Amino acid sequence: MAAIPLSRWVPSLSAAARAVLMVPVCAFLAWAAYRFGQSVPPPTTLSTAPRIEDVRRIARLAVLRVEAADVIEGTTAGAKALVLVKGDADLTIDLEQIEIAERDDAAKRITLLLPSPRPDRPRVDQARTRVYELRKTGLAAFNPFADPRPVLLEDCMRAAQAAVEKVVQDGDFVGQAKQRVEQLLAAFHRDLGWEVTVRWRGSSAG
Repeated sequence: MAAIPLSRWVPSLSAAARAVLMVPVCAFLAWAAYRFGQSVPPPTTLSTAPRIEDVRRIARLAVLRVEAADVIEGTTAGAKALVLVKGDADLTIDLEQIEIAERDDAAKRITLLLPSPRPDRPRVDQARTRVYELRKTGLAAFNPFADPRPVLLEDCMRAAQAAVEKVVQDGDFVGQAKQRVEQLLAAFHRDLGWEVTVRWRGSSAG
């Protein structure tokens, strides 16, 4: 007997038989849809509340580089030096001392407590620093075997680095650094829909 294609059999089935065949098919489709829905991960909601990590990241960007210039005059019993020092240093925030002092999630307001900016990496620019005078004086000027000038110049360079660090601690520079930090933090939190207030340690006002 020749094989008859399945398509030839289906039209000959009764309506009741076709209904019986459809029941397990529908049940399978319903089960597959349920399992698919179970396998889809729930939607992830990202919080827009500010975090201390974000605050530290912004504060790290708020570095103010200050150019410094000073005149160092060095004198010993056998030498004299006059050096025009040029250099720079960064005014930075100690990230580990940043704290969230107050936080109001309902009103979306946050108060940050920050340490005052401090000098970091004071550097004497050797290329722009000029030695205008370096000579022997007194009895050393007549002694070809004694030359205190190299030691005096080293002392002047150490004093120059300390002078650069002192220059950048000027109140005007510190104020500029604070303003820069406050502006960056305000802009960052404004994008999140939050209002930020910055308080500085050791200051009655920001």
